[in-house]
Amino acid sequence: MKAVVQRVVNASVAVDGETISSIGRGLLVLVGIDRYDEPADATQIIKKILTARLFDDDQGGMWKKNVKDIDGEVLCVSQFTLLAGFKGSKPDFHESMSTIPGKAYYTSFLEEIRKAYDPTKIKDGQFGAMMQVSLCNDGPVTILLSSKDKPKSTPSSSTTPSLAPSRSTTPALPKTKGKKPPKPLAPSDPSADRTHPSLASKTLVEESGPVEELAGLTLEDKGGEAEPPMTGKSSQDGGL
Repeated sequence: MKAVVQRVVNASVAVDGETISSIGRGLLVLVGIDRYDEPADATQIIKKILTARLFDDDQGGMWKKNVKDIDGEVLCVSQFTLLAGFKGSKPDFHESMSTIPGKAYYTSFLEEIRKAYDPTKIKDGQFGAMMQVSLCNDGPVTILLSSKDKPKSTPSSSTTPSLAPSRSTTPALPKTKGKKPPKPLAPSDPSADRTHPSLASKTLVEESGPVEELAGLTLEDKGGEAEPPMTGKSSQDGGL
């Protein structure tokens, strides 16, 4: 349900040029009934209409009194166009309740608001008729109400997320420079142990180079003259 509530100095409704209802100081309420509305929707809107503090107090304080506090009147007018949607430029009213159930719902709405306030101060128009509504808006003050609105909740401190970064308990992994660590060899494989007797000589060759390198390359191997082997005696032993 939707409602447009206007604070007025006076308001009236006419059908075919004849005034059928009028009020003095109070509220003009346009009521739109949704096709999915239930009795609880009407109850919620009625409570808002009668308790909303839209009037000044005797000292001029604003927003101090509701319509009951000032013994004001309420003029209700059915207004299905409040549920309008648009398909292009043409209004669509499929969201409003259809005529027969809508009239029954509106009648129960009037009964409930009259029970909640002085019934002689609740006036209405003519459901489904073409009406001319006249009003003198005071302020102007116009309030939009909807039974589908949800109250805004204030987040509690327990549900407010902390802004401080959390500390991870997962240990940091060592960084590698683009190289994958070698896979360990199986313990049963003799090659996993470099000190295995059968691999001692092979390991020495692999790490130090070919046998020729172990004995030392001669100048002849390098393309020059061979150096005579050392006799174990220095040049001083042979004299001049």
